[in-house]
Amino acid sequence: MKRFYVLCAAALCACFLSACTNEPAAGKDVTLSFLRLGNDEAERVFWSEVISLYEEANPGVKIEYDEAAIGDDMDVKLTSLFAANDGPDVVGHGIMSVASRVEAGHYTDISEYFGTWEGKDDIFPQLLDLGSYNGKLYGLAYMPAPYVFAYHTDLLEEAGYERPPETWAELDEYARALTVTENGLVTRAGFAFPASAGNFVEYDVFCYGNGGGFVGQSGEPTLDTPLNLEALKFLAGFIGDVSLDYNANETNPFMTGNAAMTLIDNVRLAPMFSMDEYAGRVGIALPPSNNGKRRMTFSGCRLLFIGRDSTHRAEAFDFIGYAVSAAMVEKRSQDLNVPVVRASLVDAFAAMDTYNAVRADCVANGTGMPITTWSSMFQRVRNEAVQRMENGDDPAVILAEAQSKIEQEITDAQ
Repeated sequence: MKRFYVLCAAALCACFLSACTNEPAAGKDVTLSFLRLGNDEAERVFWSEVISLYEEANPGVKIEYDEAAIGDDMDVKLTSLFAANDGPDVVGHGIMSVASRVEAGHYTDISEYFGTWEGKDDIFPQLLDLGSYNGKLYGLAYMPAPYVFAYHTDLLEEAGYERPPETWAELDEYARALTVTENGLVTRAGFAFPASAGNFVEYDVFCYGNGGGFVGQSGEPTLDTPLNLEALKFLAGFIGDVSLDYNANETNPFMTGNAAMTLIDNVRLAPMFSMDEYAGRVGIALPPSNNGKRRMTFSGCRLLFIGRDSTHRAEAFDFIGYAVSAAMVEKRSQDLNVPVVRASLVDAFAAMDTYNAVRADCVANGTGMPITTWSSMFQRVRNEAVQRMENGDDPAVILAEAQSKIEQEITDAQ
C-alpha cells in the first residue's frame, strides 16, 4: 500500500508539471463546460478535486461542471443543449451514446489529438474500441465497470472444489452440486442468474466467452449466430434448476449468502469485501467459457468526449488527457475503487487489493454493448429473448425471431 501512495504522489507531481506547460493559446482565459453522466456524491467529490487540481496547474482555464442522472435525464439535457447549439465542451457519457451521438454530429473526432497524446499507447486496446466508431476515435474511457465471476470459497471447498469453474461443463457441475432445494424449490442458488433485468448483460458474457457477438463485419445485427445459440441453449439447460427468482435491480442473492456463484458488476460486489462475515470467503475470477480458453466478460464503461459546439477543442482534449493521466487514473482507482484504464498501472492497482488483479483482467478481456445506432433496440430485443428462454421457449426459435424483429425495427427506423 505504501508503495502505491509513493507512486501516486510522484505521478501527481509529474502530471502537474506537464499540465503547467499546456496554457491557453496566446494567454487568453478559457472556460470549458463539462457535463457528466451520473449524480452520485463520491464521483462528484472526485471530479471537484480533479477540476481544482487542473485549474491550479493551468492558470487561465476554468471548468464549469454539471451533471445529470443516468437514463433519460442525461440524454434529454444533452439533446436540448445541442439543439440550442450550446453543447458542452466535454461530455462524460456511456458506450451506448457513441454511435447515435456521432451520427447526430454531437461528438468530435479526437483521433488527431489522441495521436500526439502521451498516453496513447497505454490505454487498453479494448477500451479504445469502446470509444471508436467507423474507424475514428471519439471518446476516451475513464470508468470501466466489468462484470466478474464471484464465488463463495468456503462453499466450493465444502463441496470438494479447490478452484472456481473454468468451463461451462464445470459451471454446470458445480452449480448443481452447490444448489440447495427444499420441497422442490431452490433455497440456495448454485449459480444466481437474474429472472428479469433491464439489461441482460449476463447472457452477453456467455456469448462473448463462446466467441460470439452481436455485430457483423458490415455493422449488421447478428443475434442468431450458432455461437450465440449455443450460449442460449447452455443457459436454458440448467439455469432453471440452480437459480433463485430475483430481479437484476434487486440485491443479488450472492450478496446475502444465498447463492454460491454469480456474475456481478464489480462495483455492486465491492461492499462485500469489507463485510467481516465474508472476510476470506469471497473469490472472483474471469467467467467460465465454453472450452475454458477464451474467457471473456461484459465490461461497461463511461468515456469522455469533446462536444460539437466546443470552440476550444485543443483545451478540451488537454483536460480530457489530464483526467485520464496516470496520476488521475490512480487517484480514481483509490478514491472510487474502480479498475484502471492504463496497462502500465495494473501492477500498482493489483498491489492495492488482492481482488484487483482479476478486476483488471476483466477490463482487459471485456466487451461492452454494441456500438451501433440500434444499440437501444438490441438491448430491448435481447432482453425479450433471454426472458423467453427463462420461460421455457425453444432457444433456436427465440433467436431466429429476435433476429427478424431487430432487422425489421432497423429497417422501419431508416
